[in-house]
Amino acid sequence: MVDAARHPKVDVRTYTEVERVDGFVGNFKVLLREKSRYVDADRCNGCGECAPVCPIEVPNYFEMNLAPRKAIDVPMSQSVPLIYNIDLDACIHCYKCVEACGKLEAIDFSLEDKLVWEDIGAIVVATGYSHFDPSVMSEYGYGRYPNVITAIEMERLNNSAGPTAGNLIRPGDGANPRRLAIINCVGSRDKRFNPWCSNFCCMYAIKNAVLLKQAYPDMDITIYYIDIRTPSKGYEEFYNRAREMGIRFTQGRPSLITEDPETGNLFVHSEDMALGQVIEREYDMVMLNQAAVPQPDADAMSSVLNISQSPGGWFMEYHPKLRPIDSPTDGISLAGACQGPKDIPASVAQGSAAAARAGRVLHSEEWEIEPTVAYVWEDRCISAQGKKCGICAKACPYNAIEYEPGKPAKVITAKCHGCGACVAECPHNAITQLHFTDAQMLVQIHALLADKPEEKILTFRCNWCSYPGADLAGTSHFEYSSNERGLRVMCAARMDSDFVYEAFRLGAGAVLYSGCHEQDCHYITGQPVGAKRAQRLLKQFNKMGMTPGRFRIEWVSAAEGDKYARVLNEMQATLDSIPQEQLLEEIERLRPQMEKRARRMREAPQVEDALEYADRLTAAMTKVEQA
Repeated sequence: MVDAARHPKVDVRTYTEVERVDGFVGNFKVLLREKSRYVDADRCNGCGECAPVCPIEVPNYFEMNLAPRKAIDVPMSQSVPLIYNIDLDACIHCYKCVEACGKLEAIDFSLEDKLVWEDIGAIVVATGYSHFDPSVMSEYGYGRYPNVITAIEMERLNNSAGPTAGNLIRPGDGANPRRLAIINCVGSRDKRFNPWCSNFCCMYAIKNAVLLKQAYPDMDITIYYIDIRTPSKGYEEFYNRAREMGIRFTQGRPSLITEDPETGNLFVHSEDMALGQVIEREYDMVMLNQAAVPQPDADAMSSVLNISQSPGGWFMEYHPKLRPIDSPTDGISLAGACQGPKDIPASVAQGSAAAARAGRVLHSEEWEIEPTVAYVWEDRCISAQGKKCGICAKACPYNAIEYEPGKPAKVITAKCHGCGACVAECPHNAITQLHFTDAQMLVQIHALLADKPEEKILTFRCNWCSYPGADLAGTSHFEYSSNERGLRVMCAARMDSDFVYEAFRLGAGAVLYSGCHEQDCHYITGQPVGAKRAQRLLKQFNKMGMTPGRFRIEWVSAAEGDKYARVLNEMQATLDSIPQEQLLEEIERLRPQMEKRARRMREAPQVEDALEYADRLTAAMTKVEQA
């Protein structure tokens, strides 16, 4: 941090929050709130004369509230920059700090927060992680039993710069513990709280145990674990080293901790899976190795930066294998544990990669994007006619559409990712997606259903998951119905209801609506939007009396070729179970409703010309086949 602060091209902004982010890759506009310290950064030299005279003491959050701090203080002695800050919630305005500051006159209670706009080319998100609060797990007694502490509290107690100068003591009575239990996976791998593994906590527990064993060779240390996970270079060797030092490992998650009120000692109740029995052991202190969880403000940051989150609240990468550093928004990269639990080597590696990504943006005069962007037909946009709409702007997860009443909607091409959600949602067909226009899609539907449509299963596949899943089914030689006919779109959000209506109007035997699983979606809200639309369609078809199974919704990943084949075979079995006369009668019965619902699609530009051309082409091909 010192090197970074001294670097001529690095501007360190501490005690600053990101309020708003506008713009797009290479041209971000970021609004920063520089919070007031009530200390002039240009005048303060970090001498520390103000803190000793302050009469107010409050818990020190850096020391995990194990020691006090003054109302004017620095977070830690190595803070960069070394500028004091006044906690106005604790300050009593005695002004003794002002007197101690003297001629420097660095303290000014009239200072206020500053709002500053900055032009930014690229953004790296490295907000880290937070710790699970184990007090919600009443069985472990954290917060009730003073000698039950967390791993980070142990870190401060055993640190030479900590509140006890490295002398490990029990918070309850100040005695030095001789027996210590370390409990892993507190709050993680637990469906009540956090189902994920925290990645580094096994090694973190072993590290703390080794350090304590080196400092206190006679200390009896036991680590309770579900599984010991040591997947990286040198980790297994470190684990074996800990065992050789005499650190005990007991496989079993403790179910209860009780306290002897007279001695303050703790009894850990657990199963020992190696012995196959329930055990109870007495310890002087227990350390809880709590789960890594997203930062409390992760939801707010996600909204400000317009990046998606995984179901657990971690920031979502563009693709877990191919683009693990990039966020779904171009120009914004992820680094470290904000994306998910990571140890230090992995965080450093990802930070270096994210810096390289940002450098690539900053050194490029032009930035290439996918050509499948949205385009507005201005003469069809009802906003230009003074009518209220803005549906496309609400549908866009990237804020790539500007909507102003009285003017046609405008697509910011550099921000558009080509999911197609706006196109499918527009009720007036005033917006289209290049390379996936309504005309192009309808021509393909007509061509695929030109011959014996009642025998065909028309499938809509998203570009990133279900389309590769279908491809994998073929390359893996899975057997599935030859009546399948597939269409590719960029995302389930682009699968317009009118496409499905038109397919059934033309007499399709069945239609499969498929795309990514929600956690795999490339477009922030693409899959959820597509799923809602598909469910609406399913309810409508059920009300119409359509045979169940003729319209099916399935989410297929790129690796689920077997599932794609299985689903198609099940749909083919459904079609085979319907008598031919009954199926044709149902198609004719539903055709007027389908035609009524799909009629607006023909109003879109280029559609009629494209369909006329497709009909002529189909007729010509039929003549050639007959000849």
